[in-house]
Order: sequence, then C-alpha cells, then structure tokens
Amino acid sequence: MGQELKRMRYFDGLFLNAEDYTLDQDFYLRLQRLHNRYLHTWGIVCGLKIMPSGGQSDPMKVSIADGLALNQVSVLDKSTGKTESISQEILIYDGHPDNPVNLSEYNANENIYIWVSYEETEAGRNIERGQGQEIHIWERGRISHGLQKPEGTDTIILGRVVPRKEGSGIVIDSACIFDYDSDAARTPLRTYAGAAGKKLVTEKLVIPARSEDSMDGPGRSEAVLAAMPSLYTLQEGKVLEIKAPETRFTGAMSVTGALTLEGELILKSKDKSQSEMRIMNSFVEVNSPNTDDPDYVFPGPRDGGLEVYRGDGGIHDARIVWVEAEQCFKAGLGSDLKKIAYGNEWDSLTQHSFADSLHLHSRLSSPGGASFSFTGAGRLYSDADLALKEDSTLWLKGTNPDTIDSSQGLGWFGAGKPFAAAEVDGPVLFGGSGGVLGTRTVNGDGSRTDKQVLSWNKNGYVGVGPQRNLEDSLDVDGSVRMLSGRNPIRFTSAWTGFPDNRMNGAEISNDITDHKALMIVGNSSAGQGRKVAVWDRLDVNGFLYVNGRMQASQEIIPSTGNGEHNGIIFPANPGGGSGDLAWIKYYPRTGEDCTLEIGTSNDRADHISLNASGNVGIGTLNPADKLDVAGELRILSGQNPVRFTSRWSGFTGQSANYAEISNDTASYNSLMIAGNGKSGSRRVSIWDNLDVNGSLQVNGGAVIKGDLEIKGNIKTEVFNFGGRFKKLDVAEEFAAVVRCADFYIGYPGRRGAPGRALVDNGSHLVLNYGNDWQYASVHSSLEVRNALIPSAGSGNNGIIFPSDPGGGSGDSAWIKYYPTSGENCVLDIGVSNDAGDRIYLHASGGVYANGSMYWWSSRELKDNIADIPVREAKQLLEGLNPVSFQYKGGTKQRTLGFIAEEVPAVLADPEQRAISGMDIIAVLTSVLKDQQKAMARMQHQIDTLQGA
Repeated sequence: MGQELKRMRYFDGLFLNAEDYTLDQDFYLRLQRLHNRYLHTWGIVCGLKIMPSGGQSDPMKVSIADGLALNQVSVLDKSTGKTESISQEILIYDGHPDNPVNLSEYNANENIYIWVSYEETEAGRNIERGQGQEIHIWERGRISHGLQKPEGTDTIILGRVVPRKEGSGIVIDSACIFDYDSDAARTPLRTYAGAAGKKLVTEKLVIPARSEDSMDGPGRSEAVLAAMPSLYTLQEGKVLEIKAPETRFTGAMSVTGALTLEGELILKSKDKSQSEMRIMNSFVEVNSPNTDDPDYVFPGPRDGGLEVYRGDGGIHDARIVWVEAEQCFKAGLGSDLKKIAYGNEWDSLTQHSFADSLHLHSRLSSPGGASFSFTGAGRLYSDADLALKEDSTLWLKGTNPDTIDSSQGLGWFGAGKPFAAAEVDGPVLFGGSGGVLGTRTVNGDGSRTDKQVLSWNKNGYVGVGPQRNLEDSLDVDGSVRMLSGRNPIRFTSAWTGFPDNRMNGAEISNDITDHKALMIVGNSSAGQGRKVAVWDRLDVNGFLYVNGRMQASQEIIPSTGNGEHNGIIFPANPGGGSGDLAWIKYYPRTGEDCTLEIGTSNDRADHISLNASGNVGIGTLNPADKLDVAGELRILSGQNPVRFTSRWSGFTGQSANYAEISNDTASYNSLMIAGNGKSGSRRVSIWDNLDVNGSLQVNGGAVIKGDLEIKGNIKTEVFNFGGRFKKLDVAEEFAAVVRCADFYIGYPGRRGAPGRALVDNGSHLVLNYGNDWQYASVHSSLEVRNALIPSAGSGNNGIIFPSDPGGGSGDSAWIKYYPTSGENCVLDIGVSNDAGDRIYLHASGGVYANGSMYWWSSRELKDNIADIPVREAKQLLEGLNPVSFQYKGGTKQRTLGFIAEEVPAVLADPEQRAISGMDIIAVLTSVLKDQQKAMARMQHQIDTLQGA
C-alpha cells in the first residue's frame, strides 16, 4: 500500500515550517482516500443528475445536480517508487464554475457523453498573507463532455445527451437525456458507489429515499441519494440477509427477483385509515383455493380473486373473483356473486337503473354523476375527459346516419400512424371541405353572436378572421402581430406608427392611404432611431428610392459598363433645364484595360469639384498635401501639355509644345523646369519678381537687364551684371568684392554705425544685425549642412517657436542653453501655459541619459499633500498586471512594463495612453513599508518567544 503512515508529533518548543503542516494534511488526506478506496466502490454517491436548463433562450445548455462521486486512481510515491491505489472525492456544488454546461458546439442526433473527474487548483492569491501566491487548494470536480466515451475508473460517467432538431434549431429537453448507452444492450452508464466488503452484516438497515437534510423541512437539500448497489456485491451467496427485530424501509424499494414473504403483508398509509397498493405497468396474479368446491384439486386452473374483509365472518365481504368453471369474473358480497357484464346484470350490481325504454345504458356514471350520456335532443355529451383507443380517432357523423363518414373527424397521429405522409405526433382535426374555429356569445335576450376566428378550406388554405374565399395558404383579414411579449412585429394595411410607441416594435404596412407604399419600419432599440437591417443579398429589379440618408457599413457595388444605365447615374437636370447629367462609371476600354470615369455633361458651366477638409490623394492613401499625386502627372493634354515627373523623362523632346517639371533625384538631383521649344530652343520665362531664398547656381551665362535683389548666396562661374546690387531696406549702395572662392557682400558704416557683414568667406552664415534689423525671418525650409549655432542665454535667445500655433493665447515653446551659476549651464526645453501643453520624445531606439535624471518634487511646487492610505496602495498594486511587449517600430525585441489602458486611472495620464513611473514607485514604496512593519512585528514576536 505504498508509503508508511507518518504524522507530526507536537510538543512545546517545536519549530514548524510549511512542510510540517503539509505533512499533516497529507497524512489525513491519505487516510481519507485509503478509506474511500478499500471500504467503498467507485462511482456516484449521490445526486449528479443531468437536467436541461437553458430554456427557450439557450436550449443547448444542461445542468448537473449537486452531488458527490468517488473515483479510483493509482498514485506514485516518489520516496519509494511504488504506486498506491486511492479514491478521491469529486464534488459538484451549487455555483460550480463548469455549471451549466453549454453543448452548442454539437450537432443534432450526436451522442454526447458527460462525465466528472477529480481536479484541484490553487486559488485565493493574497499579497499580504501569501506574498502574492495562492493560499488555498481548491478541491473540486471537473465537468467534461465529448463524443468519445471515456474509459477507466478515474472518470465517472453521468449520462448521455442526444440533441434533437426542432424547427430550424437544435434543442435539449428531458427526452434527450439517457442513463444508458446507445448500444442494443442499453448498457447502463451510471455506476453507483457502495460498500466494498464481501459480506454486509447489520442489525438495522435504513435506506432513506432522500438525504437527511431534506427531512428537516423546506429549504433543505433535495438531492436524492443514489440507489443501493447490486445485491451481488454484498455477499458471495448473492443474498441480502437482514437479521433484525424490525427492518424498516422508508423509501422506494426495487426488487428484480422473486419476493417471498413468510408472514402477512400489511400496507399502511400515513393516516392509518386507508391502505393502497399500486402495481405499475405489470400484472397482479392472485391464486386461492375454491372454498365453494371441496373436490377442487390445488394447484391447477382454479378460482382466484380479491377480497375486502368486513369483519362479519365473510357474509358481507366484498369480492371480485375469477370463476374458472364459468370463465368469467364475478363480483358481489359474500356468496352473492354476480357476473360482471353489461345490461341488467351490471345494473343490479349498482342497484340503479339508468336505462330508458329506447336505449339500454345510455349513460356512464362516475362518483360525480353522469360522465357520458345523451341529451334529450339525442346529442352525445360528456362531462369528463374522453380517452380513445385502437386507432385513436374520433369519427364525426356524416350525412348518412347509418354510416361513418371517414372524411371528417378528430384523430391522434404519431409514430406508425402518419397524417398526410408526416409524423404529426399529436391531434389532427380533419374534414372533407374545411372548417371554422370561432367564439360564441349569448346575449341578454337569448340570442347569440358568433364570430369566426380561424377557418380553412379543402385546398388547405387557412384564414384568420371572417370566413371568405381563401386564395393563399394563410389569409389574415386584419392586422397581424408576431412575437408579442418579446420583440413584436405588426403587419397592417394602413400605417399605425407601431414602432413609434414601442422601442422594440417593428411594422410592415401595405399602406394605400397616406404613404401609399409597402412600408418596412424597424425597431429603435439600437439607440440610433428606427433601423431595418438586411443581412443577405438584396436584389431590387426596379427603381430604388431612398428618401433620407443611406449608410453602408461595407462596400457599395454598382454595375460596370459604359452603357446608359451602368455605374452610378445621378438624377438629371437638378437645376432645371435639360441635358444636365452626372455619372461615375467603370468599364473596360480594350481587353482587360479599364477606366473609372467621373463626368458631367451639357456645357462648360457644369463642373466637378473635390471639396476636402484635409488633402486629396491620387495613387496614395495618405496624401500629404491638398493634392498629392503618387505618380506622373500630365495637364493640358490635347493643347500644350505640361508633364510633372519624379525623374527626367525628356518629355520636351517629343514635341516642340511640350514642357516638363521634374523633381529628379536620379541623374540631375534637382527640381528641373524645362520649357517648350516653340521659339527654336527650350525656354522658361518668369514675368514677375523671382525670389531665391537659397543658393542660386547659374551653370551658364546670367544676363541681368534690371536691378537684382539678392537675399541668399549666388554661386556662378560667370557673373555678368549691367546694373547694380541693392540690399533690401538699405538706401546706400555698396560694392561687391570677390575674395578667394567666396562671394562677399558688405557695406561701410552709415552715419557712425558699424559696418554689417552678410556673408563671411563661405564658412558659415552670419546675420549680424544692429538696431536697423530686429530679426530675420525664414519663410520656407532652412537647410543647415553643418552646425546650426543659435544664441545662448535665458532671454529671447536659443530657439523660440512661434507662439499659439493652435490658437488661444499664452502658448509658447523653446529650447535654450544658458548658465545658472558660474560655469554650470542648463539646456532648457519647455512649453508653457496649461496642463494640455506637453513635450513628446519620439525615439525608436530609446532615450539615454549620461548622468542622473531628476523629477521636480519640491514642496513649493505642490498642493494638497497627503499620505497614501495603505489599503489604497494595495488595491492599486493589485490592479497592476506586468507584461512583456515590443514597441511598434522599436529596435528592442522585448520590453517589460504595463498597458496604460489597463492600469488604475490614477497611475495614467488623463487619456489613459501613458503611465507615470513616479506614481507606481510611490505605490510600491507604501506597500513595501507596510510589509516591513509587519515583518518587524513578526520578528518582535519571534524574539519574545525565544526569550521565553
């Protein structure tokens, strides 16, 4: 039996750890499981019945009743290497996480087995008591299901479920649940646990029909105990031997073999005033000697019957006796027995005569009076339920009173008896030419008012309302409401506004009065107004008119082709007149080459306008400008075309009236503007001022016929000028000096002011402005090929961005570098105004600091300072779920951290998109300090115990 039994020995001064407590738990747990294994058989102890639970809302769910089962498994003892057979408790309780069981993944008519097995799992994770680990072991059963029946004693099979089709769906009800297998032998699936000994000896055996809890009154457990195991497992002799002064069976007892009683069989009811014995679905055989015939030989064919003893020596005992000699039953008192038959003999038994002169036994009576009889008008009536046998059909009288018209009647049809070649499994009312169901009201004057509710004809057409000529399978004269009490749909012949009065109501109306249309109006439960959804293909072979907005959650697919009615055709002449059209078409030109055509027609006053609040893209999904063309662009085709290219294509060489603007980065690495050659050579003319804010490089001759205003550098191999240089905003003329390879422009001082240099020998650009020029503006991109050296200082120095780019006032941003004290300097990157202004650092490879990083934390900068409650800190820490991840576009393969949307709100920014590391450090510090206090208290207690 595996390892030896060893438990803890406790005494004063003994130091214990978790392993010692686990040893004691294992000791008693092992004893319990050995007890289960060798004193009980494996199987169901109580409960664990399979029951349907989903109802109409979820018909594929079943529930497992609370209960207990025992398995039988072999476990390995790691210390000895031996296996040990034990039995574990499998408990299914109220609120079990596997209950109810959803079987919606299966199909109809599949054999689904449901079983339970033993499972234990760690639970109750506790930061304070368990250092973040689970502090409980949860022993519970696992409910499983599948199409393959499990084998072995480690799983307990509860039963078999076979879903059935009902209409267009699949359901599970009580008729779909079986305790036996699908084989021909109907092998039982439920195995019950019981005593494991070979012989059961007891002075008193009590088998309650319900658990002890259910006997104490309402509200207790109603779990039914499992039946006793087979008697063959109790004793080798296959006999249940009970030797006791009194054996009491308080519940139901099932005996599969012969039951022999040596003594009287006494039946007592609870009130001791009435005795009843019920035999269900079986025969009762009563044999007795014939005391009236002393020569009768026993056994053999003989008389027998039932007798009610009345205590007067048998003179007035009530008897029902089979008389073998007459081959009939007789009944009566004492020896005055009458044949049980029809007619006067039967009437004499009851001492009443219900027969009239015309019909014998025209009534059948019951303790409550006449149950089946005829009226004075000769009509048959019954005050009791009518049960039919044989073919289960109630035939109605036809036109011939002597025959039965088999074309009309009320019948019950089902398996083996189809109606109209269908398994109806229920009642059918049928007739030769149709019928009516209606209501009748008796008025105060004795007259009656009949209303037809439902009618049908010989063609099988059904009508609701007043009877008339039926022309369809279902003809309803009036409004129809379906799904009442849930989500009703009303069918009307005039719009009633039903969806306006009920949020979950819908209406289909064939209105010919106001709207004059077939109206389909949906419900308004979606919170978006009334809504009708078509989930499959909708074909409209006529004209589709939408009087309101039309929204498509997926693509809209018009027809293709270049015909008159293909594509999207807008209504003609929206502004009056004639001939005005607009269209969007998609059609093949030649072969598989296709064109998407957007057009308008009639005259030059009809336009196409693209109005976009953002940008418009051609060939790109992310346009970066108002018009972004990803590819070559040609305009003025058919006249004097200009082509825009991303690489010089020599378009101007194809025709003298062609021009090209090319942003070439392959050969010339330049924005190229090439004019047409109509003048004999290609030519580009600028008829207004030309402002060059960067370098101007002239590879050929430059002829200047007027004044040349220069704001940037001029680099040229040949420089010809016939006028003079003029500096903007400076009246004095200045001389141009060429020094080395640089072009130097300067002018002497004016009225005592120092001279100003604009370009200094080509090494770098110096804008040395005095009082005359306050600042320099760069209106386009500024390219700095070497270092950009802004001014230093904490005033209006450094890099100052334009203020208030989003409107408003007071918003500014800067990058400054200035000394704080002595030679200590600060690089100041800042934004100002309110909490909505932020600084974002975007670095796919990370941000590095060669030195310490500090957060402003002075008390002078803070308000509402308060300690963090320990309980709040623990709750916040409990809400943190550390994860690993990789930033999109980042270079680091694995980063540890948190998800901002999942952390408590106080630890994230207002948009829940970023987290604050300082806040998380504060939470960890608070929890850690509390744990240190707890450890200090524990250490103090340990020191005190050791000192004692």
